[in-house]
Amino acid sequence: MNNFLTLIKPDSNVVILRPKTINTENKMKRLFILLVATGMFYACSNNPQTPAEENQATDENAQINENQMVIETDMENVAALPAYWINGVAVEKMDKIPAHSGNYAVKVDAKNMYSLTFRENFANINAKLPKRVVVNGWYYFPEPNEKSGIVMEINENGNKIIWKAYNIYNEKSVTNQWAEFTAYFSIDKPITPEQQIKIFANSGNKIAYFDDFKIIFEY
Repeated sequence: MNNFLTLIKPDSNVVILRPKTINTENKMKRLFILLVATGMFYACSNNPQTPAEENQATDENAQINENQMVIETDMENVAALPAYWINGVAVEKMDKIPAHSGNYAVKVDAKNMYSLTFRENFANINAKLPKRVVVNGWYYFPEPNEKSGIVMEINENGNKIIWKAYNIYNEKSVTNQWAEFTAYFSIDKPITPEQQIKIFANSGNKIAYFDDFKIIFEY
């Protein structure tokens, strides 16, 4: 009887003798490990935090960012700027007055009345057309400047469609120190991809400095 396994059916008194399985305990351990490994594989394949879905979350964040486009410059390497930045002659190295960041800033005066200028057709900026344009940056007035401001112009073949100006002086401007400005330009008329937008600062013939332009197109 040492080599047989005794089984008794619960509904009868019949005794069944079957050969014992050699190394039964080891085989059961192997079966248990196999079942655990299979379960782990299944769980991983159905885990909600899989890499594919993590990437999808990143794409959703990028989708939100598609509602705006940001273009900016710190004036430091004007020669290497993209072609939509024009009038680079207004950028100069700052000596007596430190730049807001780096070593270069825009200087406007009676000779150079317009700053470094952003100029581009809407079709080359984004497939969408913006609803609003926000311009952020820093200014430095050596003296009060009632006429200095930021201008947004939209034109078609040189004909102005929209022209708006933001007067920095009206926003409690300061002198002899760098101060931040933010100008909001709503686009309240129909525009087309072929039309051109220009954004620049002017000084009303007085000396003014500008640095760290950031242009945000909101869609």
